[in-house]
Amino acid sequence: MALCVLLFLCGHAAAQPDASLELAHRLAADSTITRDSFGIPHAHGTTDAAAVFASVYARAEDEMSRIENAHAIAIGRASLMLGEKGLTWDRFVLSFEIPDLARREYDSAPASVRALTDAAAAALNLYLARHPSISPLAIKHWEPWMFHAREYMFALYIAGQEAERLPGLAAAAKPVAPAPAPSAPDGSNAWAIGPSRTASGKAMLYINPHIPLDEPYEMHIQSDEGLNFYGGSAYGAGILPFAGFNDHLGWSLTVNFPDIADSYAISFSDPADPLAYKYGAETRHATMWKSTVQIRTGETVEDRELTLYKTHHGPLLYEAGGKSYAIHVAGIAHHRPIEQWYQMARATNMNEWKAAVGLLSLSFHNLVYADAAGNIGYIYNAASPRRDPFNNGFGILDGSDPRTDWSSCHDLAELPQVWNPKSGYVQNCNSPPFQTTGEGENPKPADFPPGMVGHDLTDGRIAMSQAILSSAKQWGLDDLERAAFDTKVYTLDASRAPLLADAKSAKLSPRVARRIVPAIELLRDWDGHLALDSVASTLFSVWVEKLLSPQWAKRRQPGDLSLALDETLSELEKSFGKWEVPWGEINRHQRFNTDSGLLVSDTRPSLPIVGGHGGAGISFCFLSRTGPGTKLRYGYHGHSFVCAVEFTDTPKARSIVPFGASRDPASPHFSDQTSIYASGHFKPVITKLSEITTKPYHPGE
Repeated sequence: MALCVLLFLCGHAAAQPDASLELAHRLAADSTITRDSFGIPHAHGTTDAAAVFASVYARAEDEMSRIENAHAIAIGRASLMLGEKGLTWDRFVLSFEIPDLARREYDSAPASVRALTDAAAAALNLYLARHPSISPLAIKHWEPWMFHAREYMFALYIAGQEAERLPGLAAAAKPVAPAPAPSAPDGSNAWAIGPSRTASGKAMLYINPHIPLDEPYEMHIQSDEGLNFYGGSAYGAGILPFAGFNDHLGWSLTVNFPDIADSYAISFSDPADPLAYKYGAETRHATMWKSTVQIRTGETVEDRELTLYKTHHGPLLYEAGGKSYAIHVAGIAHHRPIEQWYQMARATNMNEWKAAVGLLSLSFHNLVYADAAGNIGYIYNAASPRRDPFNNGFGILDGSDPRTDWSSCHDLAELPQVWNPKSGYVQNCNSPPFQTTGEGENPKPADFPPGMVGHDLTDGRIAMSQAILSSAKQWGLDDLERAAFDTKVYTLDASRAPLLADAKSAKLSPRVARRIVPAIELLRDWDGHLALDSVASTLFSVWVEKLLSPQWAKRRQPGDLSLALDETLSELEKSFGKWEVPWGEINRHQRFNTDSGLLVSDTRPSLPIVGGHGGAGISFCFLSRTGPGTKLRYGYHGHSFVCAVEFTDTPKARSIVPFGASRDPASPHFSDQTSIYASGHFKPVITKLSEITTKPYHPGE
C-alpha cells in the first residue's frame, strides 16, 4: 500500500529515474513514523538506515526550512540563501574545501555509515517530491555527502574565531596566552549522578544544553538491527541526536574552548615565483584555484568566481604587512563524526562508548556519561593537536619553521577525564575539567600541555551544580526534576555582599544614594529564590544581567555596582512607571519562530515564568529580553532539550522542550509544551511504541 502511494505521488520520477527516490520507495515500505501525544516522532525501521530515513522524513515534516538552512551554509550555498551577505561565509567554506572533503569522507566511510547518509538524502528528496509547493532556495536535490559537510561546522566555528583574531594577532608583538572564551549569553549544564547517591542504586543522567529556545528537536530512532536511541538535536542538523540515551547508556555535552587552531604567517617574496614560500630548507608552493558560487539577487541568480589559495598549513585567509596568513584546524584533519555519533548511539557499555569517542572526530565539547552498569564519567573532549613543546600555538606562528607544524592529535587517554569518582557525581557547565567533581578527584592543570584546556567559562553555574550534586542523597527522577527547575540563586552572597558594601562606602551623589536605599533594603532581606510575585527577583535579575553585559562586565570601580542598580531602577520606571514590578509580570514565555518571522509581542498571549540567568548561579536558566516594540521581557535562550534519565533495568526518563515539536503554527504541536515548560515541569518520555495510541504511518503517506 505505502509503496503504491509513493510511486503515485512521485510519478514524475518514473520517467526520469532517480536512484535516491527509488531508494526512498524501498525504505518507506520498511519504516514507520509514530507520533506520540506531543507529536514527537518515533521512527522505526527494519534496518538502522530505514529508521534514520523515517526520522529524517519526520523532521522534514516539522522543520524542512531549518534543515535546508543548516546544510546550505555548510556546502558553500549561503549566498543562495542570503544574497551578498552570504558571500564571505561561502568563501570561508570553500577555502577549507568542505564540499570536496565531505565527498571524500562519504566515499571512504564504512558501508553502514554510507547507508545512513544515503537514507537521509533519500528522505529529504522524497519529502520535496511529496510537497511540490515547497521551493527550496539552495538545495533542490539532496546528496549524502551534504550531511558530512554539515558536521564540519564545529571545526569551522573554531576556524572562524581564529580568523576574527587574525588582524589583532598579526599586529601584536607576541601573545603568550590562549584566546579567552568567546562572549556568550550562557552555556549548558550536564550532570551524572552515581549509584551511591540515588534511591534506586542506579546511575542518573541530566541533559541540559542551553541554546536558543526555538532550536531543540526531540526524536526517537529504533530499528530491528539494534539502534534504539532517544535524544535531541538542534539547528536543523544531525541525522542522529547529539545527546540522549539508549537501553544501556547515555551522554550529554557542553561546549568547551580548547586551542585546536593555529595561525601561520607565510612570506611570498619571489616576484618570479609568486606562489613560492620557504619551509625549513626547502621551497614549497601555495595552491591557487577557482571556485564559482551562486548569489541570489531578488528573483535572479548570478555566478561569481572566487580565487582561493592554500598552503600545507591551510587556506590563506588574511593579508597584511606584506605577509599572508593561513589557519590550520585540528577538527578538519581527523573527521569521521557521523561514524562516531553512530557508534556512540549503538554502544552497549562504557568500553564500546569510549572506543567510539576515541575516534576524536568531534572537534570539541565536554562529554558527561552514565550507564546501566552504574558508571559515570566525564571527558574534556577535543581534537587536541600534538604540538612540539617549542610551539604554544597562542600567537602567529612562523610558517617557515617546521617546529611549528603538527599532523596528529592526542589520544583519548591523554585528555582530561574523571571516571567513577568517590564523590558520586560529575558535572560540567562549560567549566574547566579541574572542577568536575569533589575535591581531590579532579584532573590537575599541570598534567596537561598548554592549550589543551582553554579559557573555559567560570560563572555561577559551577557553584550551583556543585552545591546541588554534593547534597544529593537517595535521589530519584522527582528530585532531578526539582533540581532542573530550581530558582535559588546559589551565588547570592557573592553578588549581594559587594553591592551592600559598595552602597555603604562608595562616594555616590546624594540623589543616587537616596534613590537606591529602598532597593538595597529589599535585596538585603530577600531569601534568594526567584519567584513570580517577587519584586526583589526583578531587581536582582535585571541588575545582574546588566553586570554580565559587555558594557558593564569590566566596570568595578567604587560606586559602579550602585550605579548599575540605579540604572536598573530607571529602566524599570521608564517602562512601567515604577520599579516595584513583580518578576512574573515582566518575565514571560511566548512562542516565537525565527523561520516564519513570528516575533514576540506584548499583544499576543504569554505566560509568566520564573527562570533566570544561569550565569548568576540559577539552575532554571531562562534568558529574557525586550523585543522590538515590547515592554515585557521574553525568553530567547536557556533550558532547551532538557532530559533526566534513570538507568533502571528499563531506563526511565522525562523531558521537556520550550515550545513543541513542529515549526508550523497550524500544528497542534507548535506550542503544546509551552505551559508545561513555563510551570517548571517535565513530561514523561515514551520509548515503547506499544505505549503510543496514535496510528503509525509510512514516510510519504
